[in-house]
Amino acid sequence: MNTYIPEQLIDEIEQLKELNKFDEAMKKINTILVKDPSNEDALLQVTDIQYRQGEIGKASKAIDFLNAKKNHEDPLGLYIKGVLEMEKNNWIDAKKYLRKALELTKAENHEIIRCYGLCEYWYGNREKGVNLLKDSFSINNKDAEVIYNLIEIYILEQNYKKAKSMISYFYKHHKNIQTIDKDMEYYDNKIALFEKFITTQHMFTPLHA
Repeated sequence: MNTYIPEQLIDEIEQLKELNKFDEAMKKINTILVKDPSNEDALLQVTDIQYRQGEIGKASKAIDFLNAKKNHEDPLGLYIKGVLEMEKNNWIDAKKYLRKALELTKAENHEIIRCYGLCEYWYGNREKGVNLLKDSFSINNKDAEVIYNLIEIYILEQNYKKAKSMISYFYKHHKNIQTIDKDMEYYDNKIALFEKFITTQHMFTPLHA
């Protein structure tokens, strides 16, 4: 049984992570792991910190331990493992973990679908990848990351008409757009750059139907 982690301690850890004070956050997590080395919540925090620090190998070890503990049947653990493999451009392995997470969640989790779609696209299954991203958007059409991904992919596909449509959607619903680990300013800046790029491309490339 996991040691209970006080909500106040979790809040303190999250605040330190937001301030990029990862060493201090890790010290607080270690106070839990000393008492309970297998604490799942604490190990997930370790994975997140190591991921944010770019230490993908170390993050993978923590999540591998958790997945083994749960017989590779936990959607969250499989999703995280898939994301870590994506960071290493290991698309085949990433697809394997995300596909299983997708099956376990009955394809109802838009974030898992989003990541799986990106895997398929970058692996070379471009049409399948785009369709999966559209499926993710249909489940949660206010997720900034899904909208951003679709705009980027449409631009890569030179489908500027659809990219512009998604950009218009972003601005129209701006106040209701949801973000998770990035500020809205990040998406505002990125999408403004996409707009400028499309404007220049219109001089040379006809709109797709």
